[in-house]
Amino acid sequence: MTMAMLEMPVVSKRAGGRIKNDDVQMFIEEKLNAFDATIEGHEFLEIDGDISGNTPQEHALKIINHKLEAAFSISIDAVIRQDLEHVVSALETGISTRLHGVTRIVGYYSRVSNWNKSKIGELNDRHLGRYSVK
Repeated sequence: MTMAMLEMPVVSKRAGGRIKNDDVQMFIEEKLNAFDATIEGHEFLEIDGDISGNTPQEHALKIINHKLEAAFSISIDAVIRQDLEHVVSALETGISTRLHGVTRIVGYYSRVSNWNKSKIGELNDRHLGRYSVK
């Protein structure tokens, strides 16, 4: 599974120099509805649930890419702040400098970038279907 990271601030309408809560709420709803509609109508991407977090930035959606046979997680915050086309492109291809490899081998999810060479080798062997002990 891969986590997309937040890059851009939320853009909202201003009235009299102050951000109106109604405008922010409407902006958030529009972004989430557009994301939901885009994924719902996509030929090989599917929303597969949500992943709870301690903060809004940690709360994420699990997206299945049936073409790549891969799963990604993207924070709700990133969906709101990122350009929709960029998010969908990253989910379609799995290619983005903002994505971090995360997988579940030993019973919990962890970032692959934190792993040693042996664990990465084990992951590569699992991708190839080789499970024998050498």
